[in-house]
Amino acid sequence: QAEKLLKHDVKCHTLVNHLIPEITQSQPHEKLLIFTEYKTTQQYLQQQLAKHYGTDKIGLIHGSMSHQHRREVIEQFENGHIQFLISTEAGGEGINLQRQCHIMVNYDLPWNPMRLVQRIGRLYRYGQQKKVIVFNIHSPDTADDKIVQLMYDRINQVVRDMAQISHEFNNGLHDDIFGELADLTDIETILAQASEQGYTQTQVQINQAIDRARDALIRQRELFEHAATFNPTYNQHRLPLSREHWQAFVVGMFEQLGIQYKAVHNPQTWDIVLPENIKVGRKSHFRVSVDRLSATLLKDVEILDLNHRLMIYFLEYAKSYDFKGQCSLIDLGTSGVYACNVMRWQNHQGQRRQQEWLVLYIDVQGNITCNPPHFADWLKQTHHSNMFRQPEINGKALMIKLDEYIDSLLAQQSNEYLLPESQQWLTIGVMAE
Repeated sequence: QAEKLLKHDVKCHTLVNHLIPEITQSQPHEKLLIFTEYKTTQQYLQQQLAKHYGTDKIGLIHGSMSHQHRREVIEQFENGHIQFLISTEAGGEGINLQRQCHIMVNYDLPWNPMRLVQRIGRLYRYGQQKKVIVFNIHSPDTADDKIVQLMYDRINQVVRDMAQISHEFNNGLHDDIFGELADLTDIETILAQASEQGYTQTQVQINQAIDRARDALIRQRELFEHAATFNPTYNQHRLPLSREHWQAFVVGMFEQLGIQYKAVHNPQTWDIVLPENIKVGRKSHFRVSVDRLSATLLKDVEILDLNHRLMIYFLEYAKSYDFKGQCSLIDLGTSGVYACNVMRWQNHQGQRRQQEWLVLYIDVQGNITCNPPHFADWLKQTHHSNMFRQPEINGKALMIKLDEYIDSLLAQQSNEYLLPESQQWLTIGVMAE
């Protein structure tokens, strides 16, 4: 009876008799992460796979398991005792399998496409060494499929209305809103009642559910639109950069590039004259300010922000090969090592969502301090180029220690929606008495 049922089960037949044999043909022990929506389907797949590969090669994780039991199954999957790990949506929350697996099979496709992206995030994460491969098994032309497509069309219409911002970010915002809106829509109830209602009534119910979800999403976004993190201590140890640092950078670039400047009205507003070798527009003589209020109130003052043509020139020059980097003899009153790093985070779609510049100070005892306050004060001071002899240090051991610390920070500030993307060392300075 089971074999007869399997012949008519196109999805299971495709998985067991076609997909898995093709995957394991060249790599017999290749691990597979299989996602399904329901525990009954999970148990059914376990039975079918066990007939071909043995019960001991199949592992299950689901939401009703204890944390300890789930961790034991994952460990067996990672160390090779289990080859196929079948997970439900709830069971897969919070697991990271990127170290030992790079192939995923979605046996059941979730009605919310953003959940599909979250599944992929179990493998496509910081530390994955191989290309992540995802197979989706789908049975079209079912009644549920047509209803879900109807909801997708309506959600897309609402999302397009809500995502009317600058073209550069429109696609990313569209995906984010789609996922949130789909999560807030009671799709399960609609699917359950669809068989008892006509097509017109189901369409009306869909519109009402999505309208309620849209209103809830708007209120939710208004509440959290300024929140970068839910951690109340997030800003406690960040480097305290201010407009004074912006001012110090601008004045430093004026002097570095030979730009004539004179403060007018306040120390953050200048009349400037560009040398002939700097072309950033038609004018060579104009007035700029890093103070937005001054640029608003004073006549003919341009705000020198990141989009200003001169600021773009400054940043490109500072990053260029011609700048070469400068060495400066400084006195911070301490001995040790200062290292500058940029940490970056992404969402489940691989889009960058956050980055943070920080400074680590390692004292002579090997203790690490993140963003020491005295370094922020030093950044506002003027320094002059000079030559120096680099003290002897164990560079390899130093970098291992720094990398371990940065990796821990990346992990600490990550959450369900913010995933580690990368980290980059910018410069390292040795302070010696």
